[in-house]
Amino acid sequence: MHALKATTAVLMLLSWSAQAGPVSCDGSDVTVYGARPQDAQLTCAAVARAKQTFESCNVPPITRPLRIDLVETLEANCFGQYHCGEDWIELLSPSAMKAKHLPGSIYADLPDDAFFQSILVHELTHAAIKDVPCPFDNCLIANEYLAYVMQIRSLSPEAQLQFLKGADLDSKISRDELNQMIYFMAPDIFARKSWLHFTQREDPCGFIGQIVEGTVLLDYERFE
Repeated sequence: MHALKATTAVLMLLSWSAQAGPVSCDGSDVTVYGARPQDAQLTCAAVARAKQTFESCNVPPITRPLRIDLVETLEANCFGQYHCGEDWIELLSPSAMKAKHLPGSIYADLPDDAFFQSILVHELTHAAIKDVPCPFDNCLIANEYLAYVMQIRSLSPEAQLQFLKGADLDSKISRDELNQMIYFMAPDIFARKSWLHFTQREDPCGFIGQIVEGTVLLDYERFE
């Protein structure tokens, strides 16, 4: 009986330590919840990478406290979600994301950790640009363009090449190809077109700055 109680106590202790309390990421006002120690470390490293990526490409910094919850389930085809106006991101844990990582996607050749961190950079971009000017009811294309570009830009040069595997690198991407139909019907294609369009600008990060300032619009007014 004593041995059974001791074993139970050890198991409870291991469970508690594996699912540690909130972790604050150094150099930011971001707190990670629901993470194992190694997952929290991976998450905070992605936060730091996002900060560097934003600073070097005209994306505004995140100056508000931000909460990140690592969860085991999200709705279908969703790896992460930024809750606009709540300063809150839900993100699949690395293990859950690995299980949901489809072999046929354009991200299939990315290492699991790199894929996880890039998804977080995508959601952090949404948090960073929430106050970007928009003269319409919504600026979905601009928001997703910025998020995908920062996501891919945060990858290593080798991973960026893997992301473009099979793409026609000589094809010039027009702004008309960045539209809601492609985004909703084929988000992987939209992501790749966004990155190619970005890299084809004479001053790629200057172009990002123009979107952030509202002097360049990727969206159009829509009439019912």
